[in-house]
Amino acid sequence: MPRGAVREATISLTKAQEATAAGHAEDEARLRQLGYKQELRRELNLLRNFAVSFGLLSMLTGLGGFYYYAESFNIDTDEGGFTYAGPVAASWGWVLIVAMTLTVALPMAEICSSLPTTGGVYYWAGVLGGKNGPLMAWISGFLNLLGQVGITAGVEWTVVRYLIYLINSLRAPEDRVPEGEFFTRAQFWAVYSGFIVLHGIFNAISVKLLGFLSILSVGFHVIGTLVIVIGLPIIAKTRQSASWVFGHFENYGNQVEVMGEGYTTGITNSGYSFLIGLLMAQWAMVGYDSSAHIAEETKNAAVAGPAGLIMAIIGSFICGWAFLLSLTFSMQSPADGVAGTQQIFLSVFESRWGSGRGSFAFMLILFIASNFCGTFCVTSNSRMLYAFARDHGVIGSHWWKQINNYTGTPINSIIGMCLAAILIGLTMLGSSVAFIAISSIGIIGLECSYILPIFLRLTVARKWFKKGPFHLGRFSIVIGWIGVVWGCFISVVLILPTYYPVTNKNFNYACVMLGGTILLALLTWVLTARKWFKGPVRNVDVGNKTETLAEAAMRGELDETDSALGNEGGSTPSEEEAAAAAKAGEADKQFLAS
Repeated sequence: MPRGAVREATISLTKAQEATAAGHAEDEARLRQLGYKQELRRELNLLRNFAVSFGLLSMLTGLGGFYYYAESFNIDTDEGGFTYAGPVAASWGWVLIVAMTLTVALPMAEICSSLPTTGGVYYWAGVLGGKNGPLMAWISGFLNLLGQVGITAGVEWTVVRYLIYLINSLRAPEDRVPEGEFFTRAQFWAVYSGFIVLHGIFNAISVKLLGFLSILSVGFHVIGTLVIVIGLPIIAKTRQSASWVFGHFENYGNQVEVMGEGYTTGITNSGYSFLIGLLMAQWAMVGYDSSAHIAEETKNAAVAGPAGLIMAIIGSFICGWAFLLSLTFSMQSPADGVAGTQQIFLSVFESRWGSGRGSFAFMLILFIASNFCGTFCVTSNSRMLYAFARDHGVIGSHWWKQINNYTGTPINSIIGMCLAAILIGLTMLGSSVAFIAISSIGIIGLECSYILPIFLRLTVARKWFKKGPFHLGRFSIVIGWIGVVWGCFISVVLILPTYYPVTNKNFNYACVMLGGTILLALLTWVLTARKWFKGPVRNVDVGNKTETLAEAAMRGELDETDSALGNEGGSTPSEEEAAAAAKAGEADKQFLAS
């Protein structure tokens, strides 16, 4: 290669290294302003940040698992399949839920741009809560942390269900084992725990592996969705009309001929039935705050964090809607829709070729996608535990907040959150009702934790909130209030009864779990936490800046430079590294010039 070409290539590489070093320095300087030193490794870019949230949302997992909005309230029997609003819930319900979710997500993205830390909604609530910041952080931390564990438990439960469907798809109809009889309770829990351990290992190895898996997940989800969206309608012997898919509303859950004797929902009001039917979509559209929880591992986090969050929702909407329409158009009968995604796949192949074994390929796509989803659930919840522990918000904080020097990951937090999900799974040994009751805190807990910092930003912190690079401009307040109102509304829907008459087996325990979580948070606050928990607290520059970050935010310290506070001589490690990189780059240039 000519000397001139080598010189040009080396200069380009040097400039790229300098830009990277400068970018790292800016991210670390901003994190320092927000009160924390850089401990996690920044090895994710915008694409990987988006990919983690996209993989966690995993429409193939959420919508595939709850297309019919069904729950087996007893793992030993195959109870409980039902549909509340027919094809309209699948086609237009998804559009409505995603549109309204954006009114919550956009204000969250705006706050993320201003305050890009791993604590996410917990940190935001603490900083924006003013004088009551520590209490707001305590409540939000409880809701988000327990919600994260509940979501992880629910996803891992779905992974095992998909495994059952996958194996059954290879069997003749008479040899298929009902879901509730496939495993004993102990076996189900063991398999469930095994997948949690596997997904924890993926998270513990390295951030680079996580970044690779996130990109692989995006490619797999897109290609897998295309295979199903194109292949399923082609294979289907008959297809539903567009007028039926987009315009037909029917409460199949109250029809004995569809549901079977003894399995009807007892709900007769059409409006109420439609609201409950929306939950299929709402359950799938939660967890996008993971883009914020990996902000301290993301380059240019003030832009990449909020952008990744919004991109994940939009990408999930496109893939999810295509997936839902494919299932609904290809449905051979309403009974298939009530039975669930796996039955739609089986019936399509059986109607065409007399055998459902070909559906194995489609179920394999869903099964692999659910494993990606489980992996990124652990990513998000372990970072939340790490952030909460960093501010001394949990017992054993010193242990949970440690970062492994070799992998650069919070291995202890990963272990802790995996163990929490495994322990929740133990309840299924006694009763699946208990497991579903406890894991129900997942959706409602996260939804409430999203609303709180938005509300605080619009009220307590309205005058002193400083916008970041990503903001909503003059629409910020309007969209924020719409998001708060919607969040409160859908939270109420999430706790409504889904069966009548209500019994201990079909009771919606989400209301009990939400009330219990808030009550526990308030009791522990009054009895003990208020005496020692200060909310987000600074772990860098403690000597010359306000330790409590809620108070620092009110004083405007989170946006001041070191020089503004009389700390001109205090060079951070990241600045030294940037200076060294720049000096090395200059030496390279001089060498090449000679």
